[in-house]
Amino acid sequence: MTCRHFTPLDFRDELNAHLGSAFSLEPILTQSAWFRPHNRDQKIDNLYLVGAGTHPGAGVPGVVGSAKATAKLMLERLDG
Repeated sequence: MTCRHFTPLDFRDELNAHLGSAFSLEPILTQSAWFRPHNRDQKIDNLYLVGAGTHPGAGVPGVVGSAKATAKLMLERLDG
């Protein structure tokens, strides 16, 4: 049997995750879903954000959702 432990230090050292965080912001209500940074910066034109630290949230589903939301914003801008 094989057993592997992956600690915050592994996230930091192997995945270059800031302070070893696997999911970016702390998962509390005021830093979840809509309260996370949005996918288009409100001040810097053409700056888009994607990843576990952005809306809608962390984990693989959140990151995929974030990528889809950001791609949609970028495509809307091209069309518009």
